[in-house]
Amino acid sequence: MRLAILGCAGLLAAAAPALAQQSPQAPAPKAFAANGIAPVASQPVPGGNPLDIHTLRDLDAACTLRNDNPYYVAATSLCAGYTAAVLDFHLLDTLGARHSKRKVCLPNPTPTRREAVTGLVAWVQSNPQYLDEPAASAVLRYFINTYPCHQHTFQWSPPGPMQ
Repeated sequence: MRLAILGCAGLLAAAAPALAQQSPQAPAPKAFAANGIAPVASQPVPGGNPLDIHTLRDLDAACTLRNDNPYYVAATSLCAGYTAAVLDFHLLDTLGARHSKRKVCLPNPTPTRREAVTGLVAWVQSNPQYLDEPAASAVLRYFINTYPCHQHTFQWSPPGPMQ
């Protein structure tokens, strides 16, 4: 639940600059103007808004943002929320009669959000061919490759005497 709230907070922070551009005549909140403090989302960031997620490249940039960036908290929250939301949607979409269509089977115990995001970032580094793929599709691809269902498990055993 907390992750969903963090993801929503990240999405709201991402939408703030776009909303501000749509209504330029709207005055800034008095608390910000009186104190001379600008909201974090309105501060310019070189290279664009790291909270605009379209491709895996965008999501990776949000997940790996440095902690000295003013968008750090919003970006890392958005990263974790986005990643969890893609997985949650797939798991909910494959409940009940559709369970045979499930492509992701999490181990027990399930990975933490931090482990999932760390794994995603590592997977992106080893699979740069997916950087321009839509973010949701690429995240699902990561989970399918990392935690596949219906896998055949082979146990290795040392060779015995030939018969």
